[in-house]
Amino acid sequence: MIQLLNMDCLSYMKLMQSNSIDLIITDPPYGVNFNNNLYDDKKDSVLESMPYWFEEWYRLLKEDSYLYLFVGVKTLHYWIEAGIKAGFQYKNIIATRTYNNGSITPNNSFGFQFQPIIIFSKGKGRPYNKVDFFPTSKSWFKDKRNKNPKPFTYEYSNFIESNICFSNVKRDKKNFHPNEKNAKLIQFLVEISTNKGEKVLDSFMGSGSTGIACKNSERDFIGIEIDYDMYNKAQNRINDEDENI
Repeated sequence: MIQLLNMDCLSYMKLMQSNSIDLIITDPPYGVNFNNNLYDDKKDSVLESMPYWFEEWYRLLKEDSYLYLFVGVKTLHYWIEAGIKAGFQYKNIIATRTYNNGSITPNNSFGFQFQPIIIFSKGKGRPYNKVDFFPTSKSWFKDKRNKNPKPFTYEYSNFIESNICFSNVKRDKKNFHPNEKNAKLIQFLVEISTNKGEKVLDSFMGSGSTGIACKNSERDFIGIEIDYDMYNKAQNRINDEDENI
């Protein structure tokens, strides 16, 4: 089942049943004063809303389920602090790469080609599913010391080194969203963290990348997007039978 809503996420989440969601993956405003017409990214506004978002995320998640948050480098510490204060266990940070997409690299700092994804859990966190993701090297696969040779390793590192290492997509005229996320990466997170038929929430749906990932992996999906035009784009994209990742 796929359910898409065009409204403020906090207003709708307050109506949802407690302990009803198996996984939350979302890309909220970062609070870095990004100039856009889609959402309010002012730092003060985001910091003010942050505790209320976390309160609802925690209430909605089932015990031992996960929350994955795409966040900005400069506001990373605020998100970690707010998540812990809401009751979540701070598990780790996944390191991914980003396409620069025309942003200016400062001359007195490093550039921003790193996308942190914070992993929180409500409770201990369920064991991850085994997903064929990291191919075992040919040398180790054939090595006599390898007592259990298999084509893939299931020991997931906290950095992504593969064809899905980018958290976003390269900007061009075909993009649905200026900060469109990589549905392949999201599908990997969905598949290791949930089982078929379980329910995933994205409270800042944007272009619908999480919905595409859930559709392709046979998970139920609830997506909330406040911008009407973006909601329509996500709806068309998710309903498009030819959409693939």
